[in-house]
Formats: sequence, C-alpha cells, structure tokens
Amino acid sequence: MKKAILVLLAVMGVFRVMSQNINPENDYVPGKRTTEVKMYHPDSVASAWCLDGNLTAGFLFQDITTNSLLRGYSNSINGRAGTVSFDNGVSRGIDINVGYFFGCKRHYGIGLGLMYMYQQGDLTMDNFHVEYQSLDYFGNTFRQVLTANRRVKESISTSNLNIPVVFKYQRWFSNRVGFMADMGLLFNVLEKHEYTTDASFDYEAIYRYTGTQGNVVTVYDNSPTPDASDLLITRTTNMLSSSSNSADLQNYFNKLRADGYNVGLNVRPSHNKGSVYYNAPSVGILIRPAVSLWLNDYVALNLGLYYVYQNFTNDAPANYRITDQVGSYSSIANSVSRSVNNSFGINVGLRVNFHKKALAEPAPEPAPAPEPTAEEPPVASPMEEDDTEPEPVSLSTPILFEINEARIRSQSYPVLEEAVRQMQEHAKATLMIHGYTDITGTTSYNKALSKKRANAVKNYLHKKGVKSHSMKTFGHGAKYPAASNATSEGRARNRRVELKLKRR
Repeated sequence: MKKAILVLLAVMGVFRVMSQNINPENDYVPGKRTTEVKMYHPDSVASAWCLDGNLTAGFLFQDITTNSLLRGYSNSINGRAGTVSFDNGVSRGIDINVGYFFGCKRHYGIGLGLMYMYQQGDLTMDNFHVEYQSLDYFGNTFRQVLTANRRVKESISTSNLNIPVVFKYQRWFSNRVGFMADMGLLFNVLEKHEYTTDASFDYEAIYRYTGTQGNVVTVYDNSPTPDASDLLITRTTNMLSSSSNSADLQNYFNKLRADGYNVGLNVRPSHNKGSVYYNAPSVGILIRPAVSLWLNDYVALNLGLYYVYQNFTNDAPANYRITDQVGSYSSIANSVSRSVNNSFGINVGLRVNFHKKALAEPAPEPAPAPEPTAEEPPVASPMEEDDTEPEPVSLSTPILFEINEARIRSQSYPVLEEAVRQMQEHAKATLMIHGYTDITGTTSYNKALSKKRANAVKNYLHKKGVKSHSMKTFGHGAKYPAASNATSEGRARNRRVELKLKRR
C-alpha cells in the first residue's frame, strides 16, 4: 500500500513539471502568419467546483483469516479442515463525488462522495471432517461424525458501500488534454455477502453403551478409534448384506433419521442460500489516476486506472459450526475474522464543471491614450488642420482591440474609412471581416468575443453606408495568431479584426 502511494506521488510530480503545446490549425490562412504554438493556459480558467462520476471494473483478491473451523464442536477429535481461500474475484463499481479546488490555478482540491462496489468470487474449503460429542433427539449422548463429501464451495456476491474522502489533483496541458488523480480514504458503511453453496455432507453416529441390564446409558467415546462394542451407524460398517447397494444404504439412513437419529448420507443444506453482514467499521484507500479529455468547456472524459485497498474485520462467533443438524448450514463467511481486499482495474468517468471563470485576457497592459467615447471620428478643429498629405492607408492593416473589448479604437478609423471608400468603388464586392482573440480564455469564450469584434466593425461600416448584405463576419477565436502569444506585445497584435475585399 505504501509503495502504491509513493508511485502515485512520483507520477504527479513528473506531470507537474511537464507541459504540452499544440500547434494551431491551418485550414484557413488569411495572409502570412508567424508560426506559433498555443500557450498553456486552461488552469487559469478551471472551475473551483466540479462533479465527478466514475465506473470501475477490475480484479479482486482477498486474503482470508478465519477462526478455527473446529473450535465450536465440543470435545472434537479426528478433526481436519482445509484452507479457506478466495478465487476468481471480479469487481465493478460506481461512484459520484463533489470536488472543490483551491487557489488561482486549481491544481489541488478535496472531494466527498458515495461509492458502491459489487464484487463476486468463490469462497472454498478443501475438505472437512470432525467427530464430536452431541445429543440425539432422545437425549442420548453419542459421537457425531461429520464429513464433507467434496470441497465446500460458496459463490459469493458482495455489496460494498463506502464514503470516499479524497485529495484531488488536476493539471491541464492544453485546451483539451490534462491529468487528474484522486487519492484518499474509503469509510465503509456496508459489507453484505450473499452466498450460494454446493456443499454436501455425511452425518454418521457412534454410540457407546455402559451400565447393567435394565440400567443401560450412553456415553461419549472420545477414543480416536471406536471400541469394538460401540454401535456404528456409518457408511462403511452398516451395509445390510453383501448384496446391499448404495440405494439400500441410503434408505437405511433415511429410516434411522425418521426414527430420531441425526444421520444421513449425501445431504445437501435445506437452505443453500443466505446473507452474511460484516458490521465492524473499516477504513480503506482509493488511488485513481486518469488522463482527462475535454469534450466541451464543461464536460471532460476521464480514462485511467484505479486501486482500492480495504481491510474488513468481522465478529466471528467462537462457537461457529458449518453444520451440526442434518440439513443445517452456516456460511464459511461467518467464520471469517479478517478479510484484506485488493482491487484494481480500469476507470472511466465524467467530470462536470459547475462553471468556469470568465477570464478572456491576461492582466491589463499599459492603458492607451484617452480616446473619444463615441464611435464617430472626432472632428478636428481648424487650428489642428494643416496641409500635410496623409499617408496611404492599407485595407490589410489590422484593427486592434483592448483587452476583453469589442469597442473600436480611434486609431482604426482611417482603415475603416478606406474600407468604406473601396466598397463604394466596388459596388459588387464582398467585404470579409475576420475577428480574432489572443490565446488566453476558453475556446467558446474566445470564439464569441472574436465574433463580437467582427460584428462591431460591420455595424460601424453599415452606419457609414456600406450595405449589410455585402459584408460577411467570421469569429475565429484564438486560431491563426498573427504573433507570438508568449508576450504581451504579441497578444496585443492578436486581438484584432482583419478585412479582405473579395471582388466579383
């Protein structure tokens, strides 16, 4: 268990120092671009609250400790009981938990939930035989002989209900891919075993008589080998004649049982199914690392592994008997005093974020010079006019925007006036308006903001006389950066709208 915890911590440390970059798509390239990769940023917009649901499937191994299977039989002799083992174990589970992450980057958090596990396997005992002191229906003391005809086997189905309290870790390497892990304690609140057995037993008897005629009593013969004068009601010594067969012997034992003797051959339990509860509280461990793939801004698919350690104890009765009366049966699970369970396998889950922080841009850059609040260009005073020839304006000049803004800046008015002029010259042309953002922010938020910027340009041009049907807007989000997103200068160049005139 300690090794497993150390391995998980080591893996988390490796992932913490790693990062992964993803190249932008290139299905549309409106001009020459600087080749740049996306910055690692999803941590800054991760949700503080999340809801996790998981399905697990794997293998189950149990280390079984039992009380003596013979201790409950009075004055027992010639006893033998095989080793109790658990085989063919499988485990399936489902859980749901609510998590809360701390800090700005949301790397670490805690979770609380409910886990249900359904486990199956075979509980077996190799052989069983015991001879002990008992009383028959008439109150006579005799020596009961019990023998299992074959290996005792129980098919076990276990319902296991736990409350997980876990430490949570997450790290995102791109907009889509990340690593997450849960590690913590499982507080067990229910352990129910349902069993079905194929056991079969022989119930035989040995009587010793003592006393005088008219005052004969029975006593317990505790000698490993019965006395020659004992009455033996056993399979090997009670053949009716040399020609008797197994059917005759079975009928003979059935008659004796009807007469009040506790004997029978090849007897199956009258109730071969039942339930056993472990009520003692227990604490286990859950370790669950996974790779996470975002399906959208709110739902992520988790694919990984799980390991569960559980240590159950049971108040096994000191007088446990697997059987005593003909047809009775008590599950082997009742004799278990301790069961150490180890389960591991695959885990598939979904994480739902309750919300994400609406951070579309990094910390504000130095504010530009004050600008007019109206969208119309300012009217220059006569004192400001001169005869200097204005520099030519190119329609390809990008229209830049402030952080998290879709308001047109005054510096872009000349480019927009040039767009109006060219649309007037080319009445049948179409103006393509492409909006962009920098890399910071969620995919959906960036796409909406880029579309909003493109529409702001379209609305301005429409007020200047350009017909709406001759303009088309596109919102590309953070795709196709014009400069590196690793610097504030590059991100400022990426918060833009680009115009392209399409002539017919």
